[in-house]
Amino acid sequence: MKIKTKSILLISALTSSVFLVYTLYKGIILYFVNEALEDTFVGGSTSDISIVLWFILSGILMLITLMFLFFIKIKDLKSQKIIVIGLTFFWISISFLSIFVSFSNLWITLITLIIGFISLLAIRNLKKEIITELNKKGLTDKEIYLLQKLAGISKK
Repeated sequence: MKIKTKSILLISALTSSVFLVYTLYKGIILYFVNEALEDTFVGGSTSDISIVLWFILSGILMLITLMFLFFIKIKDLKSQKIIVIGLTFFWISISFLSIFVSFSNLWITLITLIIGFISLLAIRNLKKEIITELNKKGLTDKEIYLLQKLAGISKK
């Protein structure tokens, strides 16, 4: 499969935006439950810290989504390779972390693991693309001179 860097970044942005909507939804629901419990005679309440944490998590996910979208503008193949390697480690570590944190949300683990493996395929394709681009360019005069000097050949 030939997967471009732009497509894996769009898939990552879409996935993180889905998680963004989910955490925002949980934070809003928890806020309204907290408000509803304060109006009753029961007197129970949810923790304000948990509400703040859901909103902080959604803010972090918004920044991550924007970061993925800004990475699409990078044209340098070596920089794209570094970004996709980091992206692969990010998604695979998120999938393993989700196993240990909450195994009940197996769908989160599967989605992030699938995106991690797609990123691995994108890295392989990007390496081939870098090699073909380098082969097209050839060596510069300075590189040829340095290789001749390294081999001990003097050009007269």
